[in-house]
Amino acid sequence: MQKMRLFIYCSLIIFCAGCANELDQLPETSILANNYYTTEENVETTVTAAYSELQSLYNTYMILLGELPSDNTYVQAPNSNGGSRSLEDFTWTSTTGFTTSIWENSYESIFYANTVLDVINDIDYESETIKSRRIGEMKFIRGFLYNNLTTIYGEVPLVLEPYDDPSYAFEDTRTPMENINIQIEKDLLESIELLPTTNSAGRANQYAARAILAKFYMKNQNFVDAEIQLEKIISSYRFDLVAIGELYGVEHEGNIEDVFSIQFASDLDGKSEGNSFYYNFTLPDNNGGLGSMAMESAMYDAYEINDLRKNFINDTGGAYYINKWTPSPSTDNGDGGDNHYVVRYADVLLLYAECLNENDDTPLAAVYLNKVRNRAGLNDTDASTKSAMRDAIALERKFELVGEGHRWFDLLRTNKAIETMNAFFASEGRDITVESYRLLAPIPQTEIDITEMIQNPKY
Repeated sequence: MQKMRLFIYCSLIIFCAGCANELDQLPETSILANNYYTTEENVETTVTAAYSELQSLYNTYMILLGELPSDNTYVQAPNSNGGSRSLEDFTWTSTTGFTTSIWENSYESIFYANTVLDVINDIDYESETIKSRRIGEMKFIRGFLYNNLTTIYGEVPLVLEPYDDPSYAFEDTRTPMENINIQIEKDLLESIELLPTTNSAGRANQYAARAILAKFYMKNQNFVDAEIQLEKIISSYRFDLVAIGELYGVEHEGNIEDVFSIQFASDLDGKSEGNSFYYNFTLPDNNGGLGSMAMESAMYDAYEINDLRKNFINDTGGAYYINKWTPSPSTDNGDGGDNHYVVRYADVLLLYAECLNENDDTPLAAVYLNKVRNRAGLNDTDASTKSAMRDAIALERKFELVGEGHRWFDLLRTNKAIETMNAFFASEGRDITVESYRLLAPIPQTEIDITEMIQNPKY
């Protein structure tokens, strides 16, 4: 991780130096806490940097990884986003773009979070409430990202402190999963105690932390504790389902269904705060569309006739494209303004239904499943057994959240990835077999080359 960490070490100097005039005198050779972090403004700049990396993380690859290895979508355009086709046909390697990009963006954000947590107690804040909130936000980000990293790569280096000497990276090894899980739970529980119930747009709040903690518990088959966290979100009455036509688009951002989202904005900061969702995930054409994520026709055909969510799918002459994003207002294809839902209330309701069902309350699980179905214009589910309800909830998540980067992670969480994908490929007559080692992505080759980390098997 030395090259990556050296990049982070230097990039924070660059990031911070461009944020405020008073930082112009920052020495270019060092960013040690005792000669930089002296004011609230210094720390706030680094908090912003931690959130900024979430933008980079979710602009493309986290969504593609959540969709393309699944039975939801495929790559239509032959020249689409580099490496995306390898996600579709399970041929990715340790040098494929997503492996390095997700790893680096995640650890960069963790670095900033660790730095804030290391220095903030020694910095005078005008408001102790804001100071406490920032600690909660950084613990949330760290727990959130380690939960992502372990889902994607398995055991990873658990880094909990900033580093003044980049050569520290030579000592990196993969931390046992048990230790990482203890830290994830600790960070998220502590963030819940520190975070407010409402926060500025795009910043973590208590309910966002509860949702991520619930997903962490469910990944580890702890449905009892997950149900408790999800119930607290629901019983807060701070969230609700919006009308289906008011869910997407810049004009509907910040709606009551948004539990936690990554913020993007058009025409801001030299067009550096936008996204490329519309162009990456839409029809390949002369306007910059890359065709990286078309809906599988089998999925389109599986929607019930009256399902209002089909209105978010465009039939472009035999290819189906998910229509949840808007083009940028300028000619810059990377300047889209749509926020990205990491967690929305429909997601929470379906997770809660899943927990209730796994905890043997299938009738109540149907109540929460039906809230999502009814919003989509559908009748109540006819699932009545635990097994049938489990399948019904999984299918509803597939239809409700398509294109938002959930399906592959749902298949991993429920241990259905190999079974589902091999059955799908067989039904499509495609000569692809998903082997168990593909359930984890490879550690980036750049990390393997300069550290003592052991690669995941068969990569």
